[in-house]
Amino acid sequence: MSASLPEEHELDAALKALVAQYFPDCRLAYRVQWSRRMWRSAGLCYYKRGVIRLSWRYHAVFPQEILNTLKHELIHAAGVLGHGRKFRAEAKRLGCDVKARPMPGRPYKWLYACPACGTEVKTRRRVTLSCGRCAHGWDPRFKLVIRRALERPQTPAVLRVVLPR
Repeated sequence: MSASLPEEHELDAALKALVAQYFPDCRLAYRVQWSRRMWRSAGLCYYKRGVIRLSWRYHAVFPQEILNTLKHELIHAAGVLGHGRKFRAEAKRLGCDVKARPMPGRPYKWLYACPACGTEVKTRRRVTLSCGRCAHGWDPRFKLVIRRALERPQTPAVLRVVLPR
């Protein structure tokens, strides 16, 4: 994993501390794993496997949200399905959010322009299109041309995260 994000054994210890603090009467035997494939959610609870997976991509951007995500998934691990009234009450008790922060969108990479009217179009990949203002279908006379490649913004530095013991 990243040098900045906690190791899985540290996450397991943090989860055990949260279980002891918020669910002392429940016997929850879950382990925490990082997932490099998850990108649509901050974390997921797999009941049958006894696993909580956290999105490495999400937490590389928002490392301060690890504890919040662990609390959120812990509520699911305790048997609260969905995000209804009961879940919201538990989230308030644990002090966590019901929904994760939205991931920043992928930046645009290319800037195209229409040779006739000058309309500019930003895209994330190279394309072959004609101007929608000048033609309602494909027309090679209004084929968009690359004006320039856009600068890619720097990704934020990942901070060291301190989890409770």
